[in-house]
Amino acid sequence: MLPNIDLRIANMTKALEQVILPALPREQRLARDQAMLVLGQLRMISQQWKSALRYEALSLDELVVLARALASEAPASIGEPLEAALAVAQDCDRTSITALEQACIALGHAVDAAILGGAEHLPLSPAATDAVLDYGLRHARRERTWFKANQMDPDQGDLPDIDAMLAAAD
Repeated sequence: MLPNIDLRIANMTKALEQVILPALPREQRLARDQAMLVLGQLRMISQQWKSALRYEALSLDELVVLARALASEAPASIGEPLEAALAVAQDCDRTSITALEQACIALGHAVDAAILGGAEHLPLSPAATDAVLDYGLRHARRERTWFKANQMDPDQGDLPDIDAMLAAAD
């Protein structure tokens, strides 16, 4: 029987902290820095992995809301590709992180094209602009919360933990 993921991450963290880093000579600055980066990533992954599927689903759901708002305001040359991307996104396998990520990427490209105004470079309507700004605000806070464990956000104390952020979105 394999140990659970939390224990495996904890063992890797412990190995880095107690064996690998102390064994690296002080003058090997790059190697020490890289080991510290790996250690930091492992700590973040330990906080994120159990929520990753919900986080990706929420990210897609939020992007779908934005895409619908843009499609409702867009001319056919922009709205039709958005509607096609929305259909693909809504049919993705929501039990697969990979499928959710791929759907976000594809829908994100369609949203980007709509924001840029398509081939005609049409300006966004005020309602579409408001939808983009509203999405950006929610997205930035969600991303800041997701990466809070890197301890680089100047306002990290004001951010909820991952579970609270996901619960608030439900």
